[in-house]
Amino acid sequence: MNEFGIRLALGAPRMHVMRIVFASVLGSVSAGIVVGLALAMAMNRMMGQWGSSDARDPLLLLAGVAVMSLVAAVACAVPARRAVGVDPMLALRSE
Repeated sequence: MNEFGIRLALGAPRMHVMRIVFASVLGSVSAGIVVGLALAMAMNRMMGQWGSSDARDPLLLLAGVAVMSLVAAVACAVPARRAVGVDPMLALRSE
């Protein structure tokens, strides 16, 4: 949090700090989605036995990606908002 406070003290816009937080989460979420899609394709036969739909159904895969992206965005919004709320003077004093 001190890093964000220092950036704000040096004049960085709040949107820039929020963009940094979201960018740091983007890599992890992207890797998770890619691995999840690869596992869904690899386990197509077993998943087909459990349900009536095909695991390679583009609508089903797109819905899964959309839900995971939405959950990640909501989970990232709280720390990003907290990072923007750091008092710049408090961050400078703690360094």
